[in-house]
Amino acid sequence: MAELVPAAWMVRAGRDGEREGQALAEGFAIVGWDELGDISGAKTREDLRRIIQETYPDDGKARIANWTGQLWRFLSGIQEGDHVVLPLKTRPGQLAVGRIIGPYVYRHDVPVGLRHIRPVEWLRTDIPRDAVKQDLLDSLGSLLTVCGLTRFDAARRVAHLAAHGVDPGAGDGESEHESRSRAELLAEAADRSPDNPLRLSIRDLLGYWGAARRTPSVVAEIEEALAEKGLATRPAFTEGWLDNIIQLVPVGQEPVVGETSYPAQVAEDTEDVSDLPGITLRIGDLKAANREVATVRPEDSLHTATTLMVLNNYSQLAVVSEDGTFHGAVSWESIGRAQIARSNATLTDATVPASVVEYHEPLLEQIAQIYTRGFVFVRSQDKSGLCGIVTAADLTDQFDDLARPFVLLEEIERRLRRRADEKLSLDEIRSKVRMRPERVRSAADLTLGSYWHLFEPEEHWKKLDWPLDRRIFLDRLEAVRRIRNDTMHFSPDPLSDKDLNTLTSFLALLRTVQPDA
Repeated sequence: MAELVPAAWMVRAGRDGEREGQALAEGFAIVGWDELGDISGAKTREDLRRIIQETYPDDGKARIANWTGQLWRFLSGIQEGDHVVLPLKTRPGQLAVGRIIGPYVYRHDVPVGLRHIRPVEWLRTDIPRDAVKQDLLDSLGSLLTVCGLTRFDAARRVAHLAAHGVDPGAGDGESEHESRSRAELLAEAADRSPDNPLRLSIRDLLGYWGAARRTPSVVAEIEEALAEKGLATRPAFTEGWLDNIIQLVPVGQEPVVGETSYPAQVAEDTEDVSDLPGITLRIGDLKAANREVATVRPEDSLHTATTLMVLNNYSQLAVVSEDGTFHGAVSWESIGRAQIARSNATLTDATVPASVVEYHEPLLEQIAQIYTRGFVFVRSQDKSGLCGIVTAADLTDQFDDLARPFVLLEEIERRLRRRADEKLSLDEIRSKVRMRPERVRSAADLTLGSYWHLFEPEEHWKKLDWPLDRRIFLDRLEAVRRIRNDTMHFSPDPLSDKDLNTLTSFLALLRTVQPDA
């Protein structure tokens, strides 16, 4: 049986190392949050969150959630016997490594700033940073005061550091290096001042993880990486259109007495990564809900409106005052009705009420209204104005994006199934089923991934009687299987053009070799 390796943690000793001397001299891990009293009475994470919220009422939910996570780890997550790493600010080229030897203690009789402690036996206090490999150093670059070291086989490596003073590197099956561009992105975002956060599109953020869609696994991986660095996104990267711009906001640093939080850190739309990502398709997820809305002012002429509509091929315009007050909309229908009623109709005569829906409204609940009225305006996430207009045509495009991959995949599976049933015996089909082959009655009982194993043997491939290159076909079938698995997971994002082309070209190939199917 493999030896159980203690967990590894990083616990900083202040933003500038102001607690390092006492921590090393007295044998403690010490955290800040100076305004907080004794937190040992918090029996659950929610108890602790409530205490923190009451102490820091002006901080936003993202910061409160982040601080709750850090202090809950310090109070309850770190176990006696676990290793702790202290990057030394006062000796920038060195690290200390120790072992936790006692539970959380609140010391009433010491100066503020030194009261929240865990007893530590410091095993080494002079490990040079160049004795630690870069991937583990990257993990120590977090803004967090309390951080679990879990990636890249960290627990085993920190234990080795404690025993021998040198990092042995990642073990088999572990990557020693994450993408340097990703590490550089997170490092830059963590180094930025909160009043100047890093900005990028959701699409670009996904690209750093080699992803094009926000599937649950991709979202979880990004949120874990952001949380490790003490970062959040504003607004949430899990919502809205892919080309929307978000900010990477530092929220993980412990508070300093007298310091005021920056607006981005406490804003309501700053993501709390402890929230479960949404699984409902929102109206704000549509591309049309994130395009600039063309407007006219109430005092403009009707000619101004019609000129803009013809010039830009618009069917409607929003009527909005200089101060942002929304008055309604003007459309070709409302213009026609106004001109029938009055030969000298004005823009006011042609302005009609129009619906404005909130950015986070479920899309399905708005469909009937959009088809009945023809369009709705969308209010921005920060409530500052309109951020888009969604029409019945936009709904058609959206559901085409959602439905097309399923239609293509269904026909691909039907054609593969028919060929397998026509050319291969039931015993041959069952021979490539790994679990309960006796339950397979035909190729219809196979998954898409099973067809690769079914067609891969040379003897099976010859029986299919297709004038195709077997290896190229199987490679493309594997790509289709990957897309199929990706499509089965909820994501608000359409398939990329590349993936759609993979499906359509593979289906075209099947139609060519099976014209009568």
